[in-house]
Amino acid sequence: MISSSEKIVQSKYKNKAIFLDRDGVINHLVSRDHGFYSPRYLKDFMIYSDVKEFIRFFKKKQYYIIIISNQPDISRGKMKIEELNSIDRFLNEKLDIDEIRYSFDSQVTDGGSKKPSAKMVFEAQNKWNIDLSKSYFLGDSLVDIECAKNANIFFILVRREHNQEIEYPYCVNSLNDVHKMINNTI
Repeated sequence: MISSSEKIVQSKYKNKAIFLDRDGVINHLVSRDHGFYSPRYLKDFMIYSDVKEFIRFFKKKQYYIIIISNQPDISRGKMKIEELNSIDRFLNEKLDIDEIRYSFDSQVTDGGSKKPSAKMVFEAQNKWNIDLSKSYFLGDSLVDIECAKNANIFFILVRREHNQEIEYPYCVNSLNDVHKMINNTI
């Protein structure tokens, strides 16, 4: 039996969303300083070929598309906000995205928004009236996995060239395969 408080929670959130990490899922990482990192300049920002069709498919299924991304290079002074704004304009021109949410925190802190905190997910949930039980989080890192756990949202690991060593039971090698994995729910 469902209690009256559970009925209120169930009825409050009606929409569904796909939460996407940005760097490594939507766009290629940049090789720098013996590792792979977020691009700091629009000229280095390259969208993966499977992103546009993926977004088109889920928009037709009435999912909101929300990017959730850590961008500590802003607070660390390694990237200018104007460059990030240029990247956002580029993303919004190329892709049908409903919202982009960033954490500029350089450290994980209590009450902060840097993933693995679920704060950005919960803020989007409230803004867009999202039922997290009908939504998905797609990412490419252990931090993304933890963020999804903290938000109690189903996570799918997107395998790319930089994260082949991460083990996770639900993973895809292409965004084009996501709909097959969650086909029973859409």
